Amino acid sequence: MDTIKVLLVDDHEGFINAALRHFRKVDWLQVIGTAANGLEAIERSEALRPDVVLMDLAMPEMGGLQAARLIKAQDDPPYIVIASHFDDAEHREHATRAGADNFVSKLSYIQEVMQILESLHAPESGAGDVS
Repeated sequence: MDTIKVLLVDDHEGFINAALRHFRKVDWLQVIGTAANGLEAIERSEALRPDVVLMDLAMPEMGGLQAARLIKAQDDPPYIVIASHFDDAEHREHATRAGADNFVSKLSYIQEVMQILESLHAPESGAGDVS
C-alpha cells in the first residue's frame, strides 16, 4: 500500500486534532475524513472508502462496536482499529466480536496506532500479520 487512507472517528475534537497533527507528519498517511460518532463513521466509510478506520469505542448516538459491525458488512470493508481508555480483556474481546481488526489503548494511542499502520504499510507484510 503506497498511501494509507484513514478515517478518524472520535467525539472529542481535541483528540482528533492531536491525532491529525501527528498523522500529517507521516508522508504515506492521508486522513481523508473525520467523524464524531458511529453513524457518521458508517456514512463516511461508505462514501470515502478508507483503508483504515481508527474509531473510539464510546461515542454518543452510536458507539464504535455497533459501527464496526455495520462497517464490516460493507463491500470491501476497511481495517478497523478500536481505541479506548478501557484497556482490558473484556473490552478487547467485545471489539474482536464486533469485527474490529485491532484494539489500542488511548493511553498509548499514537505509538500503538503507528505500529499497526506501519505494519499495514510495509510491503512485505499483509493486514493479517497485525496483532
